[in-house]
Amino acid sequence: MNILLVVGSTRKGSYNQMIANYIMEKYKGDYTFRQADIATIPMFSEDIEKEDWPIVDKAREDVEWADGIIIVTPENNYSVPSVLKNYLDWCSRKKRVFINKPVMITGGSMGHWGTIRAQGHLRQILRSNGHKAVVVPGVEVYFPKVQDSVENNMLMEDKAGSLNKNFAIFIDYINKMNL
Repeated sequence: MNILLVVGSTRKGSYNQMIANYIMEKYKGDYTFRQADIATIPMFSEDIEKEDWPIVDKAREDVEWADGIIIVTPENNYSVPSVLKNYLDWCSRKKRVFINKPVMITGGSMGHWGTIRAQGHLRQILRSNGHKAVVVPGVEVYFPKVQDSVENNMLMEDKAGSLNKNFAIFIDYINKMNL
């Protein structure tokens, strides 16, 4: 099974990248992973939309390749980071590659709410006509005060219980969709 990880942070030492790294490391023997490169995609504009953008083509191809997508997002001003929104805007145009793709959302922040608002906005974006993705129901994984869940730049196993439980639900959902 092919799983695409999309990390909504480009920060060095990103806690959300550590969450993605945990998933890829823990389940590397069971699934094939790729991570989307969202940092170098140009800012979306209809003025440049029809130009040739190989990095955008690659982003869309990665989504098409995936059986399921995990988006790991931080929270910026109660919403998703602009780099993640930009990636999603490009993916909602032309081929609309997210249609019917199973998506799991998770993320961590240094505050008390653990990206709950950003994840809510992300759910709205993914339900839009440009995406129509299938955000797996009942899967909600938040990492409040995420800095307390990592050690040596890695998510600690004893802090990943909810992530592992919901990852299993996500995989089961993909398997049922493919029956």
